[in-house]
Amino acid sequence: MARNGLCVRPATVEDLPALLAFGEELRELILPADGGRTRGVPPAARVLLEQRYREALADPDRHLVIVQGQEDEPLGMALLTVAPANALLDLPAVHMSHAVVPDRHKRRGVGKALVGTAVAFAEQRGVEQLVVSVHPGSRDANRFFARLGFVPLAVRRVAPVPAIRRRLAQIEGGPIDATGPQRPRRRVRLPQVNLGPAETESQPS
Repeated sequence: MARNGLCVRPATVEDLPALLAFGEELRELILPADGGRTRGVPPAARVLLEQRYREALADPDRHLVIVQGQEDEPLGMALLTVAPANALLDLPAVHMSHAVVPDRHKRRGVGKALVGTAVAFAEQRGVEQLVVSVHPGSRDANRFFARLGFVPLAVRRVAPVPAIRRRLAQIEGGPIDATGPQRPRRRVRLPQVNLGPAETESQPS
């Protein structure tokens, strides 16, 4: 699919170096460096990333596409799949995930070309809904998709299990029930009743 001098085509094994570079940029966005971690992808993580891209390339149900410029330079990528819109809504939708357009390639129509490809992909399969995954910290991406008519479907939050366990232990008032936080029970003060002098029980003779 060509658009404004851009070519969107299915990715191949030969595109793995470009796909890995895009994937590393996406990983850096999702996992920004902090005091305990330096930037860059660890070798083990890179091996797993390459394995996942190879699996996606070999899976007919996953459509990994790449955008090229006039000089065949890779400008962006996205992964298209068909699945329910969300876990509770049994409505088929095309999911556009792993969408990456590096800052140096923005404002060249790359994002629009990827969305146009996703729309054509959905129309070919008779699917009426398009769902896109956007990092909440990417202001430009969120504005871009909002201008195209995308609205929030759900807010998904993520946290390490050990961190959640520590936070639960720090909450005052004891453990939280699996069904959710419980409202504190009110203590009901019963009225005092004067029963008079206690009667002695009769002893058997």
